Amino acid sequence: MTTNEKRKVHPLLVRAYREAIYIVNEGEEAISLKVGEVNHELAKLIRLRKVQTAAVLTAYNPYSQLKSLEENESSQEKLINALSHKSIAFINAIGTDAKGGWDSEPSVLALGISLQDAEILADEYGQNAFIWINNADSFISLRLRFDIDLPSDNEIKEWIETLSVHLKDYALSLPLHEQALILSTPIHEQEHWLNPNGWDLNKAWPLARPDGTAMGVGTEMDRVFKLIAAGIQRIY
Repeated sequence: MTTNEKRKVHPLLVRAYREAIYIVNEGEEAISLKVGEVNHELAKLIRLRKVQTAAVLTAYNPYSQLKSLEENESSQEKLINALSHKSIAFINAIGTDAKGGWDSEPSVLALGISLQDAEILADEYGQNAFIWINNADSFISLRLRFDIDLPSDNEIKEWIETLSVHLKDYALSLPLHEQALILSTPIHEQEHWLNPNGWDLNKAWPLARPDGTAMGVGTEMDRVFKLIAAGIQRIY
């Protein structure tokens, strides 16, 4: 890659990050984190540790390219040493693929880390993304370090063929960058993004945008705003 080229992340790789389960091993407890959800067990842990932020970081397989066990272990040790040098407390964690498509990756939950330090460490160890928890409520978000790439025409065609009939026309009508965003979401969320006319105020909406960050069109906060606009008095 030349200095003029900018790294990007394929939508299907973003989907893999979003569908992964990040397990924090706190004593005999195992706390399972998923992007786009609030985790109450983690919220209790964060309050107990008297911090406001946390991040799941790893040094394994930079840019999601497989490395040898020796290389990965060496990089992970350097990451842990870097956290210790910054006096950032951490708990062992692991990133897992619920579908079994890739091997689990040893990780750490860094407690009380700043977003800047998390970004610096993710970049230093070649990570496309990391898990970010911004406050004591423990909403689990994905922080991409690069833009989402545009899929090929064949990839879009194959994806649209998997969709329900009533979603295909809308998917085809979208510009390529929006198709890429929706392709990056977990499959169970795709109908929501592809059927805005069917949004039901009686049902919960996704809490994350397609790229895994908090808030945005179609999130639960927007649902609240639409309810307010529908005539419900604001009470907060």
